[in-house]
Amino acid sequence: MSSGKLPNILLIHSDQHRYDCVGAHGLRADVATPNLDRLAAGGTRFDHAFSTIPICTPARASLLTGALPTTHGSFCIPSSELNRAARPELPRLTDLLAEKGYRNAWTGKFHGETEHPPGPGTGVEEYASLWNGYHDFRKAQGLKPVPKPNGLFGNVDVSEATTETNALGWQADQIVRQIRERKDGPFFVRWDPPEPHLPCNPSPEFAECFAGADIPPWTSFPDTMEGKPAAQKRLRQIWGTGDWPWETWLRTVRLYYAIIAEMDHHIGRVLDELDELGLAEDTLVIYSSDHGDFCGGHGLMDKHYGMYDDIVRVPLILRLPGRVAAGALCPAFSSSSIDIARTILAAAEAEVPDSFVGRDLVALAREPGRLGRDYAFAQYFGAEGGAYSCRMLRDRRHKFVYHPVGDRHEFYDLETDPGELHNRIDDPDLAERIRRFKSDLFDTMKAEGDPLANRWTEIELKGAPSIAEAAFAESG
Repeated sequence: MSSGKLPNILLIHSDQHRYDCVGAHGLRADVATPNLDRLAAGGTRFDHAFSTIPICTPARASLLTGALPTTHGSFCIPSSELNRAARPELPRLTDLLAEKGYRNAWTGKFHGETEHPPGPGTGVEEYASLWNGYHDFRKAQGLKPVPKPNGLFGNVDVSEATTETNALGWQADQIVRQIRERKDGPFFVRWDPPEPHLPCNPSPEFAECFAGADIPPWTSFPDTMEGKPAAQKRLRQIWGTGDWPWETWLRTVRLYYAIIAEMDHHIGRVLDELDELGLAEDTLVIYSSDHGDFCGGHGLMDKHYGMYDDIVRVPLILRLPGRVAAGALCPAFSSSSIDIARTILAAAEAEVPDSFVGRDLVALAREPGRLGRDYAFAQYFGAEGGAYSCRMLRDRRHKFVYHPVGDRHEFYDLETDPGELHNRIDDPDLAERIRRFKSDLFDTMKAEGDPLANRWTEIELKGAPSIAEAAFAESG
């Protein structure tokens, strides 16, 4: 990185990519991500990065506003009863970068996280919309729509599109062009591939790599759901997957692996372009995802009504030669969306408004002991199936999930049960530890301005007197 020069910034922010599906993490030998592995070899990966909220729109609103959902006010996706864009009065990342002279471009997914899509008036010079731009491209190429007979469970794309002309190929072409047009810098180029979000529709070239592959089950797969919240059991019934053996799930898991490999191929094209333009040394590259995916974990699809690591733990990789150590692992907890937002502003030497509450990942990677958190905290408010609050507090060994409107809470020992199969919330041997986690969660919510920290939840989480006890104590 040249001294005295603001770095270019490339953010690749995928959708629904599980933490264990990056080869560099060493958890699944059969996953194919050579280009993300290359990025990790040249930079630092964070092995305890967690989503602020495991659902698309509010997680993306956190990335733009630097704030937690209870601050920015976006709680769910546009098709839900809870739909609301982030508060328009909050400072926005792209505007702050534009004020510093950054030329901003964006390609891929926008999911209604702000009132207006990226473009003029939002600090973004150009937005290459997947829904409009790629649709027009396919029409011009005479390509038929992608057939999806298996719906959300995915299919191979047999529409005659190749990996160069399908959605991923088109997006990578736009990113390469946007970088070339802004090569004199400084630029902020953001790529939001909707992949590997369901339904996964890889091209035949990549699907063939995993056809018939004997992929081992997720650690979380053999879940009987005994002792689990009713909302999760109901979700299994809605999907109709509760009795599926792993052999049935493999159809979907192979497609998930294939679309990740195809996305990785196109990430490699973008990284190669930085090399060819001589920009790699002066560009901060960040890769992460808004949240993970069940994809058969706990016998579920998608992500909802829980806080399992399948859906809250995400990949997070940073590369900036000279400022971020190469081939390093940072063990510190990261709240991915808000930390990425703060990191980008710090790298750009831009104003950091009070609403940007994350931590600078570059500094965190240097001093994880001094700057690191003691826990991961996440929020959740429901989905298309209805409003449903959850909060999570997780340290390196234990996880507490609070279900204030559910029938039971969750507590896991991640050392003895990494798949989170056995809910220990009623275990008397863990009663004191659970009490401490409840109290710490309340204190964390209060410190973060979460309105769920109130007199009602204080009774459950802090052991405060019940409403009746408090009322009659006051009246004597």
